[in-house]
Amino acid sequence: MGMESPLIHRLKTRFPTAQFQEHEKLSNHTYFKIGGPAEVFIVVRETQLLADLVSLCVKEHIHFIIFGGGSNVLVTDDLIPGLVIKNLTQGVRIEKTPDGGSIFVESGVPTNVLVRRAIDEGLAGLEYFLGVPGSVGGAVYNNSHYMNQLIGEHIESIDVIEAKTGEKKTMKNVELQYKYDYSILQETHDIVLSAKFVLKTGNKEELEQRAREATTKRANTQPLGIPSSGCMFQNAIMPDGKMVSAGYLIDQAGLKGTRVGDAMVSDKHASFIVNVGSATAKQVDELAELVKNTVKDKFGVVLKREVFSLG
Repeated sequence: MGMESPLIHRLKTRFPTAQFQEHEKLSNHTYFKIGGPAEVFIVVRETQLLADLVSLCVKEHIHFIIFGGGSNVLVTDDLIPGLVIKNLTQGVRIEKTPDGGSIFVESGVPTNVLVRRAIDEGLAGLEYFLGVPGSVGGAVYNNSHYMNQLIGEHIESIDVIEAKTGEKKTMKNVELQYKYDYSILQETHDIVLSAKFVLKTGNKEELEQRAREATTKRANTQPLGIPSSGCMFQNAIMPDGKMVSAGYLIDQAGLKGTRVGDAMVSDKHASFIVNVGSATAKQVDELAELVKNTVKDKFGVVLKREVFSLG
């Protein structure tokens, strides 16, 4: 292995009990099974350590990347410089009220775990998100959607570390400027530590039923068993102002099954690019560009990416 990098030495000096690793391959940690090695990598399970690490990186200008479930990202094939933090914080706390309740949840918790807990407690609003991959932090950052349901509608406030200052602050829902697939966090890059969801009481049988319908629909329409990052593209606004699913346009453009290397447009859901072997990020990017250009030529619509690129 040779000498430790100056960065890992610096981090170990500040956090002597933390388990830092060098050159961990991120393909081991993403749904896509794609991603190069991290200069320094750590799995974090406590929110305090997460906050302290981020704060240090911001204040000392250390390049860092955080991801949770690794579901909505395409990670470069090259070395990722700086510190990569895999966020597996796991706290969930529920406070019941006469007409519903609040769920306080740390950002590393899988979205599925949050949804399951809400259903089990008879709290309504999140049941359509059962089966959504990734973590709460990602869902908060992206404003995860299912059909016309947006997860941001159920968030009262979140705690973040400010990317500018490294300080902790609370943001109310209105400050997050939620829209379809969007929050202000995509501009500020503040790091989500936790979120408070406020939900109404629901009928448990009905919640289970809705959750089952959503998971069945996903299983029937999406290539769930194959490595991918979910929908590659956001739904598109047509010249006449109508919203149309990106998958429909890509399908109509005759692109299902199109390949660049081992990256392929799914033949089950055309907005998914799947890894059918050992695809690289470069191949996925090339295929995504090909899809974008073809749809633009055919329909005059520019597709926007839903998947975030890291590194």
